[in-house]
Amino acid sequence: MSEAKRAWRRSKGALFALVAAVSLGLGLVVVAVLLITTGLNSWRLVAMRATADAGLSLSLRSLQASTGSQQAYYPYVVLAQVASNSRAEKLGLRQGDALIRVAGQGITRVSAVWEAVEQAPGGRDLRLPIAWVPNSRQLLGELRAEAIPNTPGRFRVVISTLPPGSPAEQAGLQTGDVLLSANDLSIMGTRQAWEAIVIATQRASGPITLQVERDSQILTLPFTAQQQGELTVQRAAWRALWAFVSSLNEPRYPEHAGLASAILGSLYVVFVMAIVAFPLGIGAALYLEEYASRSTLTEILQVLIANLAGVPSVVYGIIGLEILARAAGLGRSILAGGIALALLILPIMILAAREALRTVPPWVREAAYSVGATRWQTVRHHVLPYALPGIFTGMILTLSRAIGEAALLILLGAFLYVTYVPTNLKDSFTVIPLQIFDWATKPQEGFTTIAAAAILVLLGILLILNATAIALRNRFQMRW
Repeated sequence: MSEAKRAWRRSKGALFALVAAVSLGLGLVVVAVLLITTGLNSWRLVAMRATADAGLSLSLRSLQASTGSQQAYYPYVVLAQVASNSRAEKLGLRQGDALIRVAGQGITRVSAVWEAVEQAPGGRDLRLPIAWVPNSRQLLGELRAEAIPNTPGRFRVVISTLPPGSPAEQAGLQTGDVLLSANDLSIMGTRQAWEAIVIATQRASGPITLQVERDSQILTLPFTAQQQGELTVQRAAWRALWAFVSSLNEPRYPEHAGLASAILGSLYVVFVMAIVAFPLGIGAALYLEEYASRSTLTEILQVLIANLAGVPSVVYGIIGLEILARAAGLGRSILAGGIALALLILPIMILAAREALRTVPPWVREAAYSVGATRWQTVRHHVLPYALPGIFTGMILTLSRAIGEAALLILLGAFLYVTYVPTNLKDSFTVIPLQIFDWATKPQEGFTTIAAAAILVLLGILLILNATAIALRNRFQMRW
């Protein structure tokens, strides 16, 4: 071989090595970017769970009000729920209160509360100064709407009763007063009266000006609606993660949402899939490689299995829906989902097991036959143990495919909203990919954060399952 030809071959080999290195590097960069992005998006989970542990459930509302001749929308955050005996309740917070400031930050959206908790200086235990406006009943008492004479569709807001010691009574309001405006916000309804006070308090740095009508006279009263206190929250990453994976789903408030139902549903479905698919896949591979004669039927079976491995999962979902859920009467159950997943990954398992059996050297079989072993004894004691590392590799691939599957289970009827723990194989279920899809498509703030956290949990479960399979493969591989 000439020197020029050898140099050309070396340059070609170097080119292929460079392409392989660049491809590997790009793959690692993409994986790193995805992991970093997902991790950054999920980090707010700590602050969200801290507010949930304090007993708060937050909801975004808005006020449509007129300022002169213009209409404007003013957002505010209300306490949708306050857990009983929680730190928030002991501070005096009640359901329906509106948050004004947390740790010195003005609150006009739900995520601002979590940002304040996240950015507050300190360690695990924080004492956050907060300001809020009590709910309408505590602040103003009972209100009623009276129609304005000769003005169809227009009403005035009248104070019916005042709770003793309420901020309204302390400001000098009396029963029968008509509320007209809070600062520059006109009051036009009973609910809107409280909202106008909330927005006025939110925009002002001190007491607001409340304009009322009393005995046909217009009065201007200084009104302090804001209350203050210090709320203790616990900002702990591992505690937040454990609360997230051990809590049931809460579809309304992302700070309380959990992944327990989806995790158990995924594990149950994968368990049923493994029980059905792995024995059938290994058995079919053994028959085709060790027992079946080379015939036209065998060739047809091989082509069909290879084609089935490429069939879209949606097709298996339709088959599972018609045959398992409806014809067999299994319904939307873990058993139906597991069997449908087994049908999906069975061709892949058969192909992987066959490739593993083909790696067994012919002399292993010949040596066993030479000492009088039967075919089954040869397969059982020599061929199958030798092929186990490759078979476990096939199991890893099928587990990775099954645990991330969503399209098949959606068609089969898996639920997006499950707030209980499945206890048997006939229960309805959801899985982690479906739960991620549900959270990622919700418009409310916070659901993208818990969707990113759920992706990390799914990756963790997948890594644990794969590591277990790899450990088993290496153990059997060292034996032979």
